[in-house]
Amino acid sequence: MVKFLNSLCRIVSKSMYLMRNNLLILFSLFSLTTHAVGKLNVQGKLATYSMIVSGETTPLWLYAGQEGRWGISGKAPFLGIASFKGDFHVGHNISVCGHLEADYNSKHFGGYLHGYSLGIDWKFLSLKAGRHVFSPVFEHGYKGSGSFLYGSNARPVDRITIGIPEYTKLPGVLRRIEIKGEVSHGFMDDEYRGAVKFHRDVMLHEKYAYMRWDGGKWKPYAGLNHSVLMGGYYSNGEKIPIDFWNSIFAKGSSKLGGGEMTNAAGAHMGLYDIGVYYSNENGEYRFYYQMPFADGSGMKPFFRNRDQIAGLTWTSSKKGLISALTIEWVNTVYQSGKGMPDAYFHYTDENGNVRPFLVVLYQLEDPAFREDVMRKLGVENPGSYTKEEVEKYLKENTNYGYRFGGRDWYMNNGLYPAGWTHYGMVMGSPFILSYSQIAHLEPELGARETYYQLVGDRFRAIHIGAAGDFSDEVSWDLMMSITRNYGSYVHQYTGRYTWVETPSYFFKGGKDQFYGSMGMEWSPSKLNGLSIHGMLGVDVGELSKSLGVSVGLIKQFR
Repeated sequence: MVKFLNSLCRIVSKSMYLMRNNLLILFSLFSLTTHAVGKLNVQGKLATYSMIVSGETTPLWLYAGQEGRWGISGKAPFLGIASFKGDFHVGHNISVCGHLEADYNSKHFGGYLHGYSLGIDWKFLSLKAGRHVFSPVFEHGYKGSGSFLYGSNARPVDRITIGIPEYTKLPGVLRRIEIKGEVSHGFMDDEYRGAVKFHRDVMLHEKYAYMRWDGGKWKPYAGLNHSVLMGGYYSNGEKIPIDFWNSIFAKGSSKLGGGEMTNAAGAHMGLYDIGVYYSNENGEYRFYYQMPFADGSGMKPFFRNRDQIAGLTWTSSKKGLISALTIEWVNTVYQSGKGMPDAYFHYTDENGNVRPFLVVLYQLEDPAFREDVMRKLGVENPGSYTKEEVEKYLKENTNYGYRFGGRDWYMNNGLYPAGWTHYGMVMGSPFILSYSQIAHLEPELGARETYYQLVGDRFRAIHIGAAGDFSDEVSWDLMMSITRNYGSYVHQYTGRYTWVETPSYFFKGGKDQFYGSMGMEWSPSKLNGLSIHGMLGVDVGELSKSLGVSVGLIKQFR
């Protein structure tokens, strides 16, 4: 405890000086303003946790969805948290809020500044800057596995966020229509595992837009979520050029060259989200159907995109034995099919050398290029073939009859070996496996430069989550998940443009796994804001076998 407190003092004093120098000034102005215009409302928390784990890895639901405060490795750390948040109403529909959190993890990170932010709200608009969580997809009471694209599974990123965070009615005759949406731009530079850079000077751009119809009890909605990685460095140390506007609007860029000229600049992930809210005297229900995508082929819903996250969540209008329940199905196995992204083959040149040849399908619009392709394939009368005929020939002879544009790679990208991770934790669904989660089972899977990439993005999962209250002082929550993971197309084959499978591929046929947890929290009224938290986690299956217990003491104050 003494070590934690000493570390905490050093973090706060040093970070408040070094970190974004103007943050100290902003918080000072924040404090001075409160004396002039109103009363400052402050909430604080001091918490200590200890965990004991039996197994190579920590049980999933003991660390997932907790902003990356715990590690995956199975080491049993001590965790200390000191945080506060404050807000006040300035007047003229203006509110100001801020938060600060310093953590200490004895085994993984030591002492560090976990989060900080300062924000201002005016009517329906919000502006926030700092190290904060960006998790817009699900509301309070959701007990599912978490957002597939972004959420609270990894440590927060330094970012600036602006937009309309809550559903807001349009004026006049359009008052039945509600909208919300935000744009967030972040900066990633997470150094992990010694001197290895996961993201060196990489920008993270995220945004979402939703529309909902207010039909009284029934409120159908539709939304689109988008995430982009841009900038950073190539594996050879050269800086990756940034085409900012083409990256955020997913357009090709001559500035980046190569494949980025024909595909969208930067690395992209997206999520369609449709569903409906229903409210009655028992609470609020939400049915949702989501479709993730990584490129243009995946953006064709129900045609090339057969992956989905479907669920039903219920939140009670009052406390009870069961006050929240979520049932969820996740399937990401298809990923536009296992056909190669583009046509690829080898040919023998005039000197007898075997050379590779990549065909991006739009190039077949050029008759001279079509003739060159068919000549390299050794076809007679190459100039007599139409674009459709050449494409059909390539499909049948180089892609085994499969459609081109397949082998999507969710939350991964060749330019960014870490993919959508932050300090080793995936930003989206915790069911997506990192190499560190299965390294003790298959050390060779992460060979080559893919060592730091996510290795299991193709999976099916059934998840049930629930929460409630035994009494006014005792609450509980439950998480249970069954998954089958098929790895990834990129690791299943020895190359992105080959049909040669990796020998004895670890995930061949699928690996089955169960993840479960049960938590309880006792908050005696006589102890004035003090609570005791306990949690049991268990993993059983072909990916991990572990048992863990976490115990925490939390003090909340105002």
